[in-house]
Amino acid sequence: MFKNKKWIFFLIILFPSAFWVILETSTINSNKLPFYGPKHATSGDTVYYSVKSVFEKSNSKEPFDIDTINYPAFVVMFIKDKYSDNAFRISGFWEYVNYKKDKIEKIPFILVCEKQNDSSATEKSIRAMAKKANNIFFAGWNKNSFDSINKTYFVDKPYYVDYSFFILVDKKRRIRGYYDSRYVAEVKRMLGEYQHLLIKEQKQIMIDENKIKQNN
Repeated sequence: MFKNKKWIFFLIILFPSAFWVILETSTINSNKLPFYGPKHATSGDTVYYSVKSVFEKSNSKEPFDIDTINYPAFVVMFIKDKYSDNAFRISGFWEYVNYKKDKIEKIPFILVCEKQNDSSATEKSIRAMAKKANNIFFAGWNKNSFDSINKTYFVDKPYYVDYSFFILVDKKRRIRGYYDSRYVAEVKRMLGEYQHLLIKEQKQIMIDENKIKQNN
Protein backbone atom coordinates (compact mmCIF):
# COMPACT_ATOMS: atom_id res chain seq x y z
CA MET A 1 0.00 0.00 0.00
CA PHE A 2 2.83 2.35 0.90
CA LYS A 3 4.60 1.58 -2.40
CA ASN A 4 1.43 2.41 -4.34
CA LYS A 5 1.19 5.76 -2.60
CA LYS A 6 4.80 6.49 -3.53
CA TRP A 7 4.05 5.74 -7.18
CA ILE A 8 0.94 7.93 -7.13
CA PHE A 9 2.92 10.76 -5.57
CA PHE A 10 5.65 10.31 -8.19
CA LEU A 11 3.12 10.43 -11.07
CA ILE A 12 1.49 13.56 -9.66
CA ILE A 13 4.87 15.29 -9.75
CA LEU A 14 5.92 13.84 -13.10
CA PHE A 15 2.75 14.48 -15.13
CA PRO A 16 2.83 18.32 -15.23
CA SER A 17 6.52 18.27 -16.18
CA ALA A 18 5.94 15.71 -18.92
CA PHE A 19 2.94 17.67 -20.19
CA TRP A 20 4.94 20.87 -20.59
CA VAL A 21 7.83 19.00 -22.26
CA ILE A 22 5.40 17.60 -24.82
CA LEU A 23 3.87 21.05 -25.28
CA GLU A 24 7.18 22.82 -25.77
CA THR A 25 8.43 20.22 -28.28
CA SER A 26 5.17 19.84 -30.19
CA THR A 27 4.96 20.68 -33.88
CA ILE A 28 2.62 23.61 -33.39
CA ASN A 29 4.82 25.09 -30.68
CA SER A 30 7.92 24.83 -32.86
CA ASN A 31 6.62 27.91 -34.66
CA LYS A 32 5.93 30.49 -31.96
CA LEU A 33 2.78 32.50 -32.55
CA PRO A 34 3.84 36.01 -33.55
CA PHE A 35 2.64 39.30 -32.10
CA TYR A 36 1.22 41.69 -34.69
CA GLY A 37 1.06 45.47 -34.55
CA PRO A 38 3.57 48.06 -33.33
CA LYS A 39 5.66 47.24 -30.28
CA HIS A 40 8.18 49.08 -28.15
CA ALA A 41 10.68 48.30 -25.43
CA THR A 42 10.40 49.61 -21.89
CA SER A 43 12.55 48.73 -18.87
CA GLY A 44 14.07 45.86 -20.80
CA ASP A 45 10.71 44.32 -21.68
CA THR A 46 8.81 44.33 -24.97
CA VAL A 47 5.34 45.88 -24.86
CA TYR A 48 3.11 44.48 -27.58
CA TYR A 49 0.23 46.24 -29.24
CA SER A 50 -3.26 45.44 -27.92
CA VAL A 51 -6.78 46.12 -29.17
CA LYS A 52 -10.11 46.94 -27.56
CA SER A 53 -12.61 44.09 -27.36
CA VAL A 54 -15.82 46.11 -27.02
CA PHE A 55 -18.18 46.27 -29.99
CA GLU A 56 -21.77 47.40 -30.46
CA LYS A 57 -24.85 45.28 -30.83
CA SER A 58 -26.08 45.49 -34.38
CA ASN A 59 -29.44 47.07 -33.55
CA SER A 60 -28.40 49.45 -30.76
CA LYS A 61 -25.49 51.32 -29.20
CA GLU A 62 -25.31 48.95 -26.26
CA PRO A 63 -21.79 47.64 -25.64
CA PHE A 64 -20.94 44.08 -26.57
CA ASP A 65 -17.99 43.39 -24.29
CA ILE A 66 -15.74 40.39 -24.96
CA ASP A 67 -14.43 40.09 -21.40
CA THR A 68 -11.25 38.21 -20.55
CA ILE A 69 -12.89 35.84 -18.05
CA ASN A 70 -15.49 34.29 -20.33
CA TYR A 71 -13.39 34.87 -23.45
CA PRO A 72 -9.69 34.38 -22.61
CA ALA A 73 -9.14 34.35 -26.38
CA PHE A 74 -11.45 34.97 -29.29
CA VAL A 75 -11.59 35.25 -33.06
CA VAL A 76 -13.03 38.29 -34.82
CA MET A 77 -13.81 39.05 -38.45
CA PHE A 78 -14.80 42.35 -40.09
CA ILE A 79 -17.09 41.94 -43.09
CA LYS A 80 -17.63 44.57 -45.77
CA ASP A 81 -20.80 44.91 -47.83
CA LYS A 82 -18.84 45.26 -51.07
CA TYR A 83 -17.71 41.63 -50.83
CA SER A 84 -21.27 40.27 -50.83
CA ASP A 85 -21.04 39.27 -54.51
CA ASN A 86 -18.06 37.10 -53.59
CA ALA A 87 -19.93 35.33 -50.74
CA PHE A 88 -18.18 37.78 -48.38
CA ARG A 89 -15.00 35.77 -49.01
CA ILE A 90 -15.76 33.38 -46.16
CA SER A 91 -16.43 30.14 -48.05
CA GLY A 92 -13.92 28.16 -45.96
CA PHE A 93 -15.67 29.18 -42.78
CA TRP A 94 -19.07 28.41 -44.31
CA GLU A 95 -17.95 24.82 -44.83
CA TYR A 96 -17.12 24.45 -41.15
CA VAL A 97 -20.38 26.08 -40.04
CA ASN A 98 -22.46 23.80 -42.24
CA TYR A 99 -20.55 20.51 -42.19
CA LYS A 100 -17.95 20.56 -39.39
CA LYS A 101 -19.69 22.51 -36.66
CA ASP A 102 -18.30 20.26 -33.93
CA LYS A 103 -14.77 21.38 -34.85
CA ILE A 104 -15.48 25.05 -34.11
CA GLU A 105 -18.06 24.94 -31.31
CA LYS A 106 -15.57 25.78 -28.54
CA ILE A 107 -14.31 28.99 -30.16
CA PRO A 108 -16.06 32.37 -29.74
CA PHE A 109 -16.40 33.97 -33.18
CA ILE A 110 -17.31 37.65 -33.43
CA LEU A 111 -18.63 38.65 -36.87
CA VAL A 112 -18.69 42.41 -37.29
CA CYS A 113 -20.67 44.02 -40.13
CA GLU A 114 -21.10 47.57 -41.31
CA LYS A 115 -23.88 48.95 -39.15
CA GLN A 116 -26.68 50.72 -41.04
CA ASN A 117 -30.03 52.28 -40.19
CA ASP A 118 -31.91 49.66 -42.18
CA SER A 119 -31.00 46.01 -42.14
CA SER A 120 -28.86 45.29 -45.18
CA ALA A 121 -28.60 42.07 -47.17
CA THR A 122 -25.18 41.61 -45.59
CA GLU A 123 -26.55 41.91 -42.08
CA LYS A 124 -29.38 39.47 -42.77
CA SER A 125 -27.05 36.93 -44.33
CA ILE A 126 -24.42 37.07 -41.59
CA ARG A 127 -27.05 37.10 -38.86
CA ALA A 128 -28.55 33.92 -40.35
CA MET A 129 -25.13 32.26 -40.17
CA ALA A 130 -24.66 33.41 -36.57
CA LYS A 131 -27.90 31.67 -35.64
CA LYS A 132 -26.47 28.32 -36.73
CA ALA A 133 -24.22 28.09 -33.67
CA ASN A 134 -24.28 29.44 -30.11
CA ASN A 135 -20.62 30.43 -30.29
CA ILE A 136 -21.01 32.75 -33.31
CA PHE A 137 -21.86 36.30 -32.26
CA PHE A 138 -23.07 39.14 -34.44
CA ALA A 139 -21.91 42.70 -33.85
CA GLY A 140 -22.04 46.03 -35.64
CA TRP A 141 -19.63 48.84 -36.47
CA ASN A 142 -20.72 52.24 -37.71
CA LYS A 143 -20.65 52.19 -41.51
CA ASN A 144 -19.19 55.70 -41.73
CA SER A 145 -16.21 54.76 -39.58
CA PHE A 146 -15.80 51.13 -40.64
CA ASP A 147 -12.45 51.80 -42.28
CA SER A 148 -11.09 53.07 -38.97
CA ILE A 149 -10.53 49.37 -38.29
CA ASN A 150 -7.37 49.87 -40.33
CA LYS A 151 -6.06 51.95 -37.43
CA THR A 152 -6.95 49.35 -34.82
CA TYR A 153 -7.17 45.68 -35.78
CA PHE A 154 -5.26 46.13 -39.05
CA VAL A 155 -2.49 48.47 -37.90
CA ASP A 156 0.87 47.34 -39.31
CA LYS A 157 -0.81 44.22 -40.69
CA PRO A 158 0.85 41.98 -43.31
CA TYR A 159 0.21 43.37 -46.80
CA TYR A 160 -2.00 40.45 -47.83
CA VAL A 161 -4.46 40.76 -44.93
CA ASP A 162 -7.84 42.30 -45.69
CA TYR A 163 -11.43 42.31 -44.50
CA SER A 164 -13.01 38.86 -44.06
CA PHE A 165 -9.79 37.56 -42.52
CA PHE A 166 -10.06 35.95 -39.10
CA ILE A 167 -8.06 37.72 -36.39
CA LEU A 168 -6.92 35.71 -33.37
CA VAL A 169 -6.78 37.76 -30.15
CA ASP A 170 -5.26 36.50 -26.88
CA LYS A 171 -6.21 37.16 -23.25
CA LYS A 172 -4.16 40.36 -23.12
CA ARG A 173 -5.95 41.45 -26.31
CA ARG A 174 -2.86 41.19 -28.47
CA ILE A 175 -3.21 40.10 -32.09
CA ARG A 176 -1.63 36.67 -32.60
CA GLY A 177 -2.74 35.61 -36.07
CA TYR A 178 -4.52 36.43 -39.34
CA TYR A 179 -6.29 33.75 -41.41
CA ASP A 180 -7.93 33.90 -44.83
CA SER A 181 -11.45 32.53 -44.30
CA ARG A 182 -11.86 31.70 -47.99
CA TYR A 183 -9.81 28.55 -47.49
CA VAL A 184 -10.57 25.49 -45.38
CA ALA A 185 -6.85 24.98 -44.75
CA GLU A 186 -6.58 28.46 -43.26
CA VAL A 187 -9.57 27.87 -40.99
CA LYS A 188 -7.99 24.58 -39.89
CA ARG A 189 -4.72 26.39 -39.12
CA MET A 190 -6.62 28.95 -37.07
CA LEU A 191 -8.35 26.20 -35.07
CA GLY A 192 -5.02 24.60 -34.19
CA GLU A 193 -3.37 27.85 -33.20
CA TYR A 194 -6.37 28.89 -31.11
CA GLN A 195 -6.20 25.63 -29.14
CA HIS A 196 -2.46 26.02 -28.73
CA LEU A 197 -2.92 29.57 -27.46
CA LEU A 198 -5.39 28.38 -24.80
CA ILE A 199 -2.93 25.71 -23.63
CA LYS A 200 -0.19 28.31 -23.32
CA GLU A 201 -2.52 30.64 -21.41
CA GLN A 202 -3.42 27.81 -19.02
CA LYS A 203 0.25 27.02 -18.54
CA GLN A 204 0.95 30.63 -17.51
CA ILE A 205 -1.97 30.60 -15.07
CA MET A 206 -0.57 27.47 -13.42
CA ILE A 207 2.91 29.03 -13.20
CA ASP A 208 1.51 32.22 -11.63
CA GLU A 209 -0.62 30.27 -9.14
CA ASN A 210 2.38 28.14 -8.17
CA LYS A 211 4.46 31.29 -7.53
CA ILE A 212 1.74 32.65 -5.24
CA LYS A 213 1.61 29.38 -3.27
CA GLN A 214 5.40 29.33 -2.91
CA ASN A 215 5.46 32.94 -1.68
CA ASN A 216 2.81 32.10 0.93
